[in-house]
Amino acid sequence: MALYTTINNSLNENSTQTYSYQSSDEISSMRLMTLKKVLNIDIINHIQLDERLVRNLNVKDLILLPNIATTYVRQPDIKVQFEQSKKVIQNDLYPRMSINKSNILSVTNEDYKRHYSTKKPYAYPSEKYILSLPPTGYKPVGVQLLARHGSRTLSSRNYDLETLTIWQLAKEKNMLTSLGEQLKEDIELFMHANNHMGRGQLTQLGKEEHFGIGMRLFNRLKSLFISSNTISVMTSGKKRTIDSAQEFLNGLTKSNCNIQILNEKPNKKLLYFHRSCTNYMTFKKSDPYIKTKLKIIKNLELTKTYARQVLKRIYQNEFVELLINGNYDINSKENVDSNEKKFIKNEVDVVLCLYDMFSVAPAQSQSNLANMLAKYFNHEESKWFAYINDAQEFYEKGPSVEGTTVTYDMAKPLLTDFFSSVDAYIETNRNIVANLRFAHAETIIPIATLLQIPDFSGNAVHPLDIYTHDNNQWRGDTIAPMAANIQWEIYQHENDHHQILVRMLYNEMEVRFKQDCKPLTPDSFFL
Repeated sequence: MALYTTINNSLNENSTQTYSYQSSDEISSMRLMTLKKVLNIDIINHIQLDERLVRNLNVKDLILLPNIATTYVRQPDIKVQFEQSKKVIQNDLYPRMSINKSNILSVTNEDYKRHYSTKKPYAYPSEKYILSLPPTGYKPVGVQLLARHGSRTLSSRNYDLETLTIWQLAKEKNMLTSLGEQLKEDIELFMHANNHMGRGQLTQLGKEEHFGIGMRLFNRLKSLFISSNTISVMTSGKKRTIDSAQEFLNGLTKSNCNIQILNEKPNKKLLYFHRSCTNYMTFKKSDPYIKTKLKIIKNLELTKTYARQVLKRIYQNEFVELLINGNYDINSKENVDSNEKKFIKNEVDVVLCLYDMFSVAPAQSQSNLANMLAKYFNHEESKWFAYINDAQEFYEKGPSVEGTTVTYDMAKPLLTDFFSSVDAYIETNRNIVANLRFAHAETIIPIATLLQIPDFSGNAVHPLDIYTHDNNQWRGDTIAPMAANIQWEIYQHENDHHQILVRMLYNEMEVRFKQDCKPLTPDSFFL
């Protein structure tokens, strides 16, 4: 998916700042998005609010339908009231999918395109994307970079064990479909590949992502990377960030670059702050309002419908009904963590487990493993569960709700470090020309929010509204895909060193600074 910005049509076509071609699908998407005012994702309608609703109403559920006004009221105890203004017609509500006679989702090459939210592999600009040239007389004197680690293996919860536990119950009851019979073997193959590389570790694709970013940085700013200059490299200390940094440097120094490397001490306060900020940890753990928002989304009828569609291709209807009604006991099995029962409460949780496990599938080098999500989720289903993941990232790490700043306040020291490093390029005689930082989605998302990039960073939602793909341009796969990166290029005038320009690249594409920052000219990306 593209960055949401505007192409500078006055660019010099003879510019040497070009990029290698990656994927026609990705590039077509990038071009399209830069020309549109609205991202073209139309899964969920904007939830219209009726300010006239009385605040003491009580309701149980939300049913979201196309072109049907939906209203809700937030009460002091966070209980939410929903009303539907028109009758639900189930047959017209949900898109139909094509299933072959064996009850296995029919998959073609085109169908492999799925939605992965923040687990999407990195997509760099094509050779046709040309960066604008700096004004005459300006030369680069430094570059700041913050990058997420590259594509990785599964790192978090035991989604495989949780899914296999449900599968085993269905197997014992003889309630598996033809596709369901394959699930255990697929999970075991998938997890064997993940465990072989190590949980949460960089895959070959992740290495290639950062190697390419480093190589393209060198090609773009060659004059910086000479033997008398130094690069400062900092990581969060996590192995996947250390490996990403090394691959980046391998790409940067591929062309016999003899620049000096200064490896800084890992800095978790700057690059892993979500685990050290007390205010944020308290917010994430106990904020009832955010938890209610996410619960509402998971309880949408459309969420349940998509979850049941996925499950009915794996399990027979009778078993799906058991999951819907909660009539099962995963704790009856040996070697199962008791917390799993708390996590898997209904059919939606079961499918979220499956989606979260296979969302890192594109990082795999084997095509049968890389396409695993496409085997069990059709396009619309993957888009919907990507939206659920987006919502969680948006509320917990991003713009969140109006008046909530704790999700990105913790990134302020990192932004201050950016400014301090820029000042050092200009005002000191130090020979450090690049500050490279390697971190995580939990770092990228808050600072992207703090930067307030126009038409890209997204906006906080009204306290009575709910984040959707229709009412907000924030997307996990554009803000924080694997290897997401933010670069600030610093330029200085050759004859007047007091004249300084800065340009920001997000995922190697030009974006503007927040509206308070005035560019050199109205159509310029330099300021």
